[in-house]
This record gives sequence, structure tokens and C-alpha cells, in this order.
Amino acid sequence: MNMGVFIRGAVIAGSLCAANAARAGFLDRPFLRASSVVIVIGATEDDTSGGAAPYVVDFNLLTSAPNTPAHDIIGVDAYVMNSQSGWLPGLDFSAGASRLELQNQTSGGAFSNSGDPDYLEVTDSYTAFGIDGTTDITTRQHRKVSRFLVVSNTKFDVYAQASNLIKTDDFAVLDYENIGIRIRLNVKGGTGPGRWGDMAQNPRIGGTGLDPSINDLGDLSGVAVKVFDGGRRTAADPGTLLEQAVSFNIRYALSPNADSSNINAYDFSMGTGNIGAEVSYTIYTP
Repeated sequence: MNMGVFIRGAVIAGSLCAANAARAGFLDRPFLRASSVVIVIGATEDDTSGGAAPYVVDFNLLTSAPNTPAHDIIGVDAYVMNSQSGWLPGLDFSAGASRLELQNQTSGGAFSNSGDPDYLEVTDSYTAFGIDGTTDITTRQHRKVSRFLVVSNTKFDVYAQASNLIKTDDFAVLDYENIGIRIRLNVKGGTGPGRWGDMAQNPRIGGTGLDPSINDLGDLSGVAVKVFDGGRRTAADPGTLLEQAVSFNIRYALSPNADSSNINAYDFSMGTGNIGAEVSYTIYTP
């Protein structure tokens, strides 16, 4: 009796196996993943070295540990762009002296630039100008020396480090602290073919943004320092890389005092000479 029950169960099980085998096929498992990517747009080199812009110069995967440099799969050093309209590689300022500007002249003083806009050169010219007790001269005040663009699908941080200080002649007594720095974040800008940011959003929201305590390169010398703490991606709406990019604009200024930020405080009493440094900007994983 029990044996009969066992046989019937075995036959039924065998029938089910045969039915399943008849319907067997092969499987596919679609699986899609978007990695955390931060792209930096700049120039291939400075203008003197024949650099070209705009170029994607960093392609960062934020797969590193928190608070460490992102993995750049392009892996070569690049250069900033000039902050003027259009797409121009950044200037190598060792090629000329900083342009001087007048303050509080009573008349005249029209400046004509025939060469590079950020250098004082023998091809430049001034008209005669009137002076009074408030007239002075300083380095160019409104220059946005350089910029780079960032487009991302995730939040990111930016670190900066100043190194390789050079100083000559009367400026030999100066140091990193005498080069002021000011960084600004612009969400959109430019005109025509040079426009960017129309589909971008402010990546500072959700983070602390730019560090207001950073005023000169002394604040960035020694080790890499966080200059921007991001809270969200730059891309707000569907668009191209330039449409989803934001711009970091950077000014530097010479000053006899530390913490000068972008205040141009050059005075003839400082004499003549050169002072310069390298500042590297790196994307970090938050």
C-alpha cells in the first residue's frame, strides 16, 4: 500500500520535471549604474605654451575614500582658462609685469592696450593725467585672472595647495602671504558660443561652499586645503556639459600685508621684483 503511493508520487514528480524542461530558456539580467563623476573643463596648457580651450582636462571618478583625491582617469596636469569672455587658455604671468591702474586722477589717464590685456608692456600707452592729493597707482583691480569649469552628477569638494614660491629683487622679503587670493563661484555666464551654465544649479547648496577664511596663498601653503565644500551636483536639468557646468573664478593680488584677499595694495615703496607660485586645484571625494 505504501509502496503504491510512493510510485504514484514519483510518476507525478517526473511529469512536472518534464514540463519544466520543455519551457526552459536563457536569462538576461539588465543592470545599469551611474558612477559619481566630476568633470573639470580648462586648458591643455598656458597661452605661451600653445594651450587650447575649452578642454576636459580632468575626468574624476569619486570612488576614493572620503576626504581623499578623486581618481582622475585622464591623469595629466592641465591649466586654467583666462576668465575673459570666450575660451582662452590662462596666462603665464612670468612673461610680463602686472598692469598698473590709476586711482582718483582728476582728468585724463586713458589707457590703451595693444598687447596682452593683463600685462604692462611697451606697446601700451596712457594719456597725460591730472592729479591731486588722493591720486595713486595700483595693480589692476578688476582682473579675474583665471577660471575653471566643473560639471558633475554628484556633490564634490575642491582642495587647493600653493607651492614653488619664487621671489626676486626687492620682493625677496615677501612670502606666500603677500599673494592675496579670492575665489568666486558663478552658476552661469558668458555669451554666444562662450555661454555656460544654463542647465546648472548652485552646487554649494547642502554644503558650506567656499571657505571665507582663505585670503592669501599662505593659507594654502604646506598641505592641500579644502576651499570648497559641495552639497549637490552641478547638473540641474538635461543638457550638454557646458550647459550643466559652473565656473570657479580666481583672483590673485600683490600686497605688502597678509590676508589681503583680492585687495591690490602695491605701492612704489615696495620697489620692483617678481613673486609667483603654483596653485594646484584638485577634486576630492566628500
